[in-house]
Amino acid sequence: MAMALRFCGHCGAQVAPGAPFCGRCGAPVALQVAPRPVYSYPAAGPMAYPTARQFKLSQATIAGGLLALLAIVTVLVSAFAVSHFAGGSHSACTVNCAPKFVTPLPEAAAYRSSAFNFQVNYNSQWTVRAQDADGVTLGTRIGSVQVAGTRGGTAAQALQSTVSALPTGTWQDVTLVSSVKGAHVGDQDGLGALYSANLIGASSAAVNVRFAVIAATRNGVTVVVFAVNPADTKNSPSGMPEGAEFDYLCTEFAWS
Repeated sequence: MAMALRFCGHCGAQVAPGAPFCGRCGAPVALQVAPRPVYSYPAAGPMAYPTARQFKLSQATIAGGLLALLAIVTVLVSAFAVSHFAGGSHSACTVNCAPKFVTPLPEAAAYRSSAFNFQVNYNSQWTVRAQDADGVTLGTRIGSVQVAGTRGGTAAQALQSTVSALPTGTWQDVTLVSSVKGAHVGDQDGLGALYSANLIGASSAAVNVRFAVIAATRNGVTVVVFAVNPADTKNSPSGMPEGAEFDYLCTEFAWS
């Protein structure tokens, strides 16, 4: 390739190839720098990122996983139940306790009112003290319970009249303790109240008692349950040791 001729920029004389100074006037001659080649690169395309793998599970695999999870939950629940209800010493609950399981009472005996056609199922160990067409009075282990029906009126009226009719010579210092939450007679909701009193016996000795009056009305018939127990406020939540048995009698009551 032929080299390009160079000339002095001061005097115009031709300069020998590669000479840094002019041979005529001695002026320095600028070196010609070869132009840098321009390179052309192809544009980089968008970088492809690997996509996440998608796994497809068969129905058999899903079913197997659910069965395994169910088995684990069953084992955990069983272990919890065994640890809480298996034999061993457990401290007695005193605050925010769960409801106690009450063993159903034997129901070998029953009374049916011929006047109102209701039926009272009661503990076979209780005794019948009196009965007629309207109701029955039963002697319990340590107290008594009376179930009687009347025609007309309301549950509130029957409850009030029952307490007002108590003879003052026998029932003294009658005091309302509280209402009975969830009061019912059979499957009929009603009203109930818990009282304390001093009951004067045949020997003129006063016994502190608790009694409950529960009344309910259906189809023009009002039934009143009157239950009495010696007061025991230390060992019984309501002060009535047979409170659970009285509640069971109300639950088993059958209307006509």
